[in-house]
Amino acid sequence: MKWIKSATMSAIAAAVLASAPAVQAQEKVKVRFGILTTASQAAFYVGVKKGIFEKHGFDAEIKSLSTGVQANQALAANQVDWAGGGVESTVVAWANKLPFKAYSMYAKGGDSYGIVVRNEAGINSPADLKGKRVAVPQGTAPAQGLSQLIQQAGLPRDSVNRVNATYGSMGQMLIQGAVDAMVGLEPFLTLTEEKMAGNGKILMRLGKVVQGGGFFLIGDAWAAQNPTKIKDAVAALWESQQWVRNNPKEAAALEAEFLKVEPRIVEVTFKWLNYDPLIDDFTAASLKTTSQYLAAEKLIPVEVNPDEHLVEFKKVVSEVRAKHGAFLK
Repeated sequence: MKWIKSATMSAIAAAVLASAPAVQAQEKVKVRFGILTTASQAAFYVGVKKGIFEKHGFDAEIKSLSTGVQANQALAANQVDWAGGGVESTVVAWANKLPFKAYSMYAKGGDSYGIVVRNEAGINSPADLKGKRVAVPQGTAPAQGLSQLIQQAGLPRDSVNRVNATYGSMGQMLIQGAVDAMVGLEPFLTLTEEKMAGNGKILMRLGKVVQGGGFFLIGDAWAAQNPTKIKDAVAALWESQQWVRNNPKEAAALEAEFLKVEPRIVEVTFKWLNYDPLIDDFTAASLKTTSQYLAAEKLIPVEVNPDEHLVEFKKVVSEVRAKHGAFLK
């Protein structure tokens, strides 16, 4: 009878082991992940595709978004659980008390922003932008960078004729001569310069005046339902960022699939970005100047104090760093 009992126990053990993957799959936390169609958020998409978020306990459904404003709206309306927002769109969210918080940075790199000019416009310095038609998306980091450059050149704010445009449309506007310059981001800067075939040039990059990249945002509703998984989400992002840093060619190829572009276009953008999740002194200063800029432009009702909105960020980052510091290497 002992052998029957032993066989029965073995059968039960085998059944438990066989069902383990199914149980584990059921235990994964479902996430609606809003990811912008921009290479700066490559760590999000690559992390999902390489199974890194899954390894940390998440079943992520990717929802494609086009702008930081759309990400704010989708998070506020509970249409997505996670998303990424640029420095400026995150400050707008704070000012309007939208129901989500920043828990990490997904990328940094102000030099991914810049100015491309038509050669015939005679623009060789920021001071030469006076009286020129400049395509720039309103309320963005490039718009803020343009304003700071104008002030540094000693020009009044209205000395430049701003033409509101999207990142995707401004290149064609410049090529066709509808504007004299564009203030945008990669890969559109390099692509536009290439298409102009010697008739245009990159005047300068904006890394000295604004911060690029942005923040990993988690909706308050999801956070309340999954309080023990927030640190896992941040750890998964950090590991994904590390993977992008260590495997830029393969990461560019994966991200190119998402963006539906050539891998070399993503590689161009990667040159100007740093997939670093921490806030440095320049980022902290940029948050304050961005708040001042947005308030002055009346794009937010009042200035915000970034430190008041980064309490959870600092707490979670400290805890994840203590456990997963290797992901920062």
